[in-house]
Amino acid sequence: MTCVNLKEGMKFRIDESLYVIDALQHNSLDNSIYFSPLDDTQTKIPCAKTKVLTRSELMRKLINNEAGFYENKTYQSTVDSFLSDAQVKEQEMWHNFVEDHIARHSKNLTKIDNIDESIMLFDWQRYGSSYFCRSTCQAKVKKYIDSNKDPRSLINLGAASHKCESRFTQETEDLINDFFTDYYLIRSDKTAKSVNKIADLIRSKVTQLKKVKPHEYPKVPSKASIYRRLNTLEAELIINKTLSKQSKKLLRYKLGREFIGENPLERIEMDAIYINLGINNESGAYLGTLVVMVAIDTCTRCIVGYSISVGKKVSESADLAIECLKNIVAPKENIYWPCHGVPIKLVTDATTAALGNEYKRMALDLGVMPVVTESGTPWKKPFIESFFRTLRREFLAELPGYLGSKTRVNNAHLEQGETAELHAVMTLQEFDEELQKFITETYHKSGHGGLNHRSPIDVWHNKVSDNPLLICEPSPQFMPEKFRGSVSINHTLYKNGSVRLKNEKYVSSELKELSMSGVKTVDCFYSNIDTSSIVVKANEAIFVVPIRAANHHDETGTQRAEIDVARSNQFSESDASPRERYTYQSSKKTKEGLQVFKKAKAKKAEKKEQETGRKTPKRTKVDNSKSINMNSSNARDKIMSATGTTEVDVSKNSVISKFKVGGRI
Repeated sequence: MTCVNLKEGMKFRIDESLYVIDALQHNSLDNSIYFSPLDDTQTKIPCAKTKVLTRSELMRKLINNEAGFYENKTYQSTVDSFLSDAQVKEQEMWHNFVEDHIARHSKNLTKIDNIDESIMLFDWQRYGSSYFCRSTCQAKVKKYIDSNKDPRSLINLGAASHKCESRFTQETEDLINDFFTDYYLIRSDKTAKSVNKIADLIRSKVTQLKKVKPHEYPKVPSKASIYRRLNTLEAELIINKTLSKQSKKLLRYKLGREFIGENPLERIEMDAIYINLGINNESGAYLGTLVVMVAIDTCTRCIVGYSISVGKKVSESADLAIECLKNIVAPKENIYWPCHGVPIKLVTDATTAALGNEYKRMALDLGVMPVVTESGTPWKKPFIESFFRTLRREFLAELPGYLGSKTRVNNAHLEQGETAELHAVMTLQEFDEELQKFITETYHKSGHGGLNHRSPIDVWHNKVSDNPLLICEPSPQFMPEKFRGSVSINHTLYKNGSVRLKNEKYVSSELKELSMSGVKTVDCFYSNIDTSSIVVKANEAIFVVPIRAANHHDETGTQRAEIDVARSNQFSESDASPRERYTYQSSKKTKEGLQVFKKAKAKKAEKKEQETGRKTPKRTKVDNSKSINMNSSNARDKIMSATGTTEVDVSKNSVISKFKVGGRI
């Protein structure tokens, strides 16, 4: 467990046991606490002052990410904790350089001039090193400050413990992990096998597969390589090198108990898998790809719950984790799937799906311990990872339109322009039905190597029949319907008792009463996986509000992607038409209408003001449309016509006498 405001040497109590904190490790991802029982330390303080947290304080810290449940073993691998001589020397050099730089320049630590000065003044030859460039030194200073001055952050982890781990293909790595899961992390000594025997089985299996699929299994792993895989398991270095045979056996049994529950629902592993399979709706419109969260019981290997999300940019979310936890707790509609109940420990990785406050609140209200493992350590959830390999190999590979496990990157197995949308043929309902069929009719009824080739469903029935109290139901006060992954604070409540959310309207009589009492805003909790209802909270009261019946779209489910596609495809059978504008056309001018009345009224008022002398007449405007172009050929005729005169014929007029040019008149 990790908490804030803790110091080295602090004593604390859990139940009736006393502990002392040995060390605190801080990094950018999480904070780790290493503590020992107080009675095992050299200094015994009988009157040690301990800090005891109440249940409400602990719940608040858990929900607000100020505390968390972790496995009962050290997080960091034993191999990674040791540093080589070169790494120790490198760490000392950079630590001294950064500390000297901070002491010399308390402000502007990454300024170019300050970094250059520290590089020139530092004694690099003392550590047998040459000058480092400015950017490297800046990066070391920044990393040291960001890690709360952790010297371990100044050097790389090193590749000594990971040597030769990437030589094999992913198929070979999966096979090795499956053998460890089936024959090493088990409780019974009758079915357990030694590491040497496991290595022989792996080498024999890979040799057979190499003849059939040489591109997937090109190299047979050596026994030394298989032994190195055990170093990723916790405390294996201690087991294999420093203890007696009897101590190894007992500690190995304890290690197996950390991964496997003694009874059903004692330890549940939950994780999500991205499926590169295109999904259409009933009308053929493309919805997107899938992400499925699955929960497996480590004792019986039974699948106890799952949830599905579909979308064009689908990802893990709090909705996915909450809906999966609901499916674990509630009885299944499928009568051939009896696996359900409240788990004791629920193990997930550090993703946004399992770190949401609503998911933690729901788990703690149920009485579940939500355990979070480090990111990038899939071996800490070996059984769900093994099931995902089985799911891809035996189920997904048989579905039409499945493009392989590479969803977003490294799509080398796909042709240019080949996408999931082009291959999409299945609907979400069809995929859901086929997934349940695979789990109940194939996986649950098949013999499992880790169960001594017994089927998971038979082991479940045997365990539950011996002790029916293992299946715990939620308390009557618990309401799973009130938990949603997303929230909208201070959402508008309309006067008609409705709430608009994501282009959908939700109406209920309770909301009508709230609006009549003067409530204008409420808090809405919703899910993109189940849009059939939302949860509204106002004045400490909680209402489950269904979607308005008129908003229902034919041939759609409750997924947000289905509703969005159905809304956009409404009336798609008709072609789109342009927007038409109305224009009034009449054969004769009319003086009727509001605009004519306004002009006449304004003109009458203006005439009255002119008669009283309050306003001078407006200047008459010139009609430029009647102007005459003097350069035109018929300009003379237009002028004569405009003035109303006629042209006189001089030749026919006898009154006008002839005269000589230049003479007297």
